[in-house]
Amino acid sequence: MCKTENMKRVLVPIQFDKAGSNLLRYAGHLASTLGAELLLLHTLGTEGLTLTQQSQGMQQLRAFGGRLLGESQQSSAAWVPFECVVRPGSLSECVQTVVRDFSVDLVLMETCVLHQEAERNDPNNAASIMELVSCPVMAVPCTATYQKLENLVFATDFTDQEASVLRQIAGFATQAGANLTLVHVYTRAERQNLSSYKAAMRKIEKLLGGEIVSLKLLEEEDQLEGITDFAEKSAASMLILATQDNYLMQRLFSSNYIKTMAYHTRFPILTFRQLKKKPCAGQCASCANKKAEASGVILKLP
Repeated sequence: MCKTENMKRVLVPIQFDKAGSNLLRYAGHLASTLGAELLLLHTLGTEGLTLTQQSQGMQQLRAFGGRLLGESQQSSAAWVPFECVVRPGSLSECVQTVVRDFSVDLVLMETCVLHQEAERNDPNNAASIMELVSCPVMAVPCTATYQKLENLVFATDFTDQEASVLRQIAGFATQAGANLTLVHVYTRAERQNLSSYKAAMRKIEKLLGGEIVSLKLLEEEDQLEGITDFAEKSAASMLILATQDNYLMQRLFSSNYIKTMAYHTRFPILTFRQLKKKPCAGQCASCANKKAEASGVILKLP
């Protein structure tokens, strides 16, 4: 589990194409904002790695990174330091080892909302990588350009919090110099729980102490619709989620939520891993199994 107060090293999987160029430009601006360094990872897709392949791959990666980050430097502030890593196989096969060996604090991924159906079974997409690593994963739409991080929206449940993750998210907002709003979406049927939600809000305010955050309760029948609408109306520059699996991420990028100029097609989503006490509203397989175990029933899930 990544527990550093500040994100110091950002892993950026790179392929030498237009998508890789766009992602690296975005990464350069983000690293400059956070005061972090980049770790560029290129996977060859081969079974093994010869010394010649590694040497050529490293040279190409250094040149690619130096050129694109040099362009970013001209339009932003200081030079962003970076390291390079070349590995055989695929990203999904090596990402855990690279994250561990290089003490990575954040994985930055590109996602194309126009191609989600084709990527659904891709083991190297953002949602799949999120399942493999314990540190946060940021999914950046392939058409997005970097915008200053000013307003961050963290969609959460005030009554189901992991304190260390909450502090980490607040720390990220501070590191980025951004405002942070925590929003709890509840349904009309849950109005009877408002008093407990408000009590949980007060506990969070006390937990965060001097951190400058805003907390808001929002009634909406569909959680994701409510979250994305709120993010849009509040001019959020990033949406933050804290989940125990990639269910919400997959649902958010499903065809049901890909609408013309939808919020999440233009702005990044940052996901943290958090153990949850409650089953999710979507009734995913993991949560269905937990509910069944609690009632003494054993389910065979695919």
